[in-house]
Amino acid sequence: MASLQYKHYHDEEYDPCLAFATYIGADKDPSKEQVIEYPIKVLRDIFSSGLVKGDTLIELTATSAHILILVAADYFDDIILLQPCESDEQEAQKWLNKEAGAIDHSHLTTFVCGLKEECTEWEEHEEKTRRAIKQIVRWDITKDNPLGDVVLPQADCVLSAGYLDLVSKDHEMYLKLLKQICSLVKIGGHLILIGLLNMTYYMVGQHKFSALTYNEEFVRKSLTSNGFIIERSGKEKNRHNCDLMDYEYVAYFVSRKEREVYMPESP
Repeated sequence: MASLQYKHYHDEEYDPCLAFATYIGADKDPSKEQVIEYPIKVLRDIFSSGLVKGDTLIELTATSAHILILVAADYFDDIILLQPCESDEQEAQKWLNKEAGAIDHSHLTTFVCGLKEECTEWEEHEEKTRRAIKQIVRWDITKDNPLGDVVLPQADCVLSAGYLDLVSKDHEMYLKLLKQICSLVKIGGHLILIGLLNMTYYMVGQHKFSALTYNEEFVRKSLTSNGFIIERSGKEKNRHNCDLMDYEYVAYFVSRKEREVYMPESP
């Protein structure tokens, strides 16, 4: 259980711009590169293999960074971003609209372009990504339906990286949120989860934030109970001793939805 002095993602001390600078900024810190570059490479392999395909992709992360969407834009024409807090939603809109002060993703885009067989300038690829993003929608877990009055069609693929790790305060909350996320996937569609196994904390500025601690077996059981079959998974052990965060593995799970599991109605 997280120590009481730890902050949480929903506390006012969480600063999305500082979190971006800390973990995703342009400085070359090997301890941070692993949690960025490994998921990018994995996702490109998944999409290029044809295992996961379709027209519509929904992404839900706990940051305003568009790391994995930069990969998905080569494979999906209709992308919907779900933003879990107002500040992340504002930052995402600023980047989409190319507003002054928007977070600079150029180093990430350059890395993604370097993995492509054809040569693409990073500016061109960012424009392609912007064209693919059709909606930015608030995902508010304080509501029974996090989408509020917004109705979205079920997607061919839902992609979530790190969201459940940072937002969930306990396993019960993780399972509730996962069930809501699973409802966004159409039958036969795929859910791609990327997370950090056995992590307890991460740092943003001077504050230590709690993270949900869970293992691989917990994720597998959770996906199965929601009507999914895991078709591919993998993990990479943390190669660095870093004070910023204490995860054991970066892991991914690619699951196909076989059946609908309905959420019980609120009393």
